Amino acid sequence: MGSFPVLGFSVLYALFLAHSIEGAVLRQYTCDSYFQSWCQLHNATVQMEADVQTTVFPAVRQLGFIFGKIGNFSHTFNNQLFRAGVLRVFARGTLVSRLTMPSTIEQLYLRDNDLRTVEIDPRARYVLRYLRLQMNKLRTIARFEHLTQLLELNLCDNLIEDVPLDTFATMPNLRQLVLCGNHIKTLGPTTASFVQLSALTHLDLGGNFLTQLPLDRWQLPELINLSVRDNLLTALDSSTIVRRFPRLRIFDASANALDCRSYHNALQTFANRSVVHLIDRRMCAVDDAIVLDAQGTHRSVGDGPTVPLEVRHLKERIFLQQRTIQVQRMEIEQLRANLTTLMEQFDLIADPARAHDPF
Repeated sequence: MGSFPVLGFSVLYALFLAHSIEGAVLRQYTCDSYFQSWCQLHNATVQMEADVQTTVFPAVRQLGFIFGKIGNFSHTFNNQLFRAGVLRVFARGTLVSRLTMPSTIEQLYLRDNDLRTVEIDPRARYVLRYLRLQMNKLRTIARFEHLTQLLELNLCDNLIEDVPLDTFATMPNLRQLVLCGNHIKTLGPTTASFVQLSALTHLDLGGNFLTQLPLDRWQLPELINLSVRDNLLTALDSSTIVRRFPRLRIFDASANALDCRSYHNALQTFANRSVVHLIDRRMCAVDDAIVLDAQGTHRSVGDGPTVPLEVRHLKERIFLQQRTIQVQRMEIEQLRANLTTLMEQFDLIADPARAHDPF
C-alpha cells in the first residue's frame, strides 16, 4: 500500500495507487486523529501474501476496512497491524476468505465478509475481549474455548448447527453471548454435566431450530436478558426459568408455538416475578389466561349483549394495551443493555478521547 502521510488534527482524505500482479488497485482512507476515532480504508484489496509483507498501515489504534478484499487475514497480516499499533479492527462488506485469529487485537468486528473459516491456535494467548463475526458463513465454533478473555461474542446470522455451551465455560468474564439467526438444533454440553457461565448477563438464542432448552444443565446466576424467540419450542417450564435465573428481567419467547399450559403458566409466572416478557398470544381454552366470573356468565342487561361478552371485549382491549406496553418495555430494556455494552467499550478506548463503535 505504501507509506501514509502524518495525520493532522482534522479529517484527512487521501487516494493512492498500489500495483500488484493483477494490476493497480485504487484505495482510499479517511482518518480523524483529533478524536482518535476509527481510521477507515475504503476498497483496499490485499490478495497475495507478498502484498501483505510490503503493506504499511496507518499508525492508529483503530482501523476499519470498508468493502474491498483481504485474501487471508493471516499471521503476516496481523504482524503488520501490530507494527502500526492497531488494537481494534473492523471490516464491513470486505471479502475475507480465511481468518487466522489475531492474538494482539483487543476488538475484532467482521460483518458481512463471506467468512467461512476461523483458525484458532490452542497455544496462543489471546487478548481479544470483543469479537463480532455476524452475517458470515461460519458452520462451527471449534476451538473458540481458547478465547478466554472475551467479554462479548456475537456470532449472529451464520450457519452454525451445533453449539456445545461448555465451549464458553472457559470464558469467566463473558457477559454477552449472541447466537441468533443460525441453524442451532442442540445446546448440550459435551464434556460436563452442567455449564456454568458466572458473568453472563445477556443470552440471545433467537432465530434458530431449538425444540427444547436444557435448563437443568445451565448455571447462569447473573443472567438478566434471555431471548429464545423464533424457535421450535412447544413447551416451556417458566417456573424453572425464574428459579434457575433469579436475576432475569427480560424474557422473549415470541414466535414459538407454545402449548396452552406453557402459555398460561408463563403469563402468570413472569407477571408475578415482574419479568418483562414477550410471548405470542395463543388461542387456548381459557383465552389469555383470563377466567371469567362463573357467577356472571348468564347475566344480561336488557336486550343488549351479555355481561361476559362486554367483559371479554374490555379484557381484549386491556390485553392489547398490555402487549403494547410489554413491547415498549422490552425495547427500553434492550436499549439499556446496548448502552451498557457501549459504555464498556468506551472504557476500552485510549484516553482521553473516546472512539465510536463502527456498528
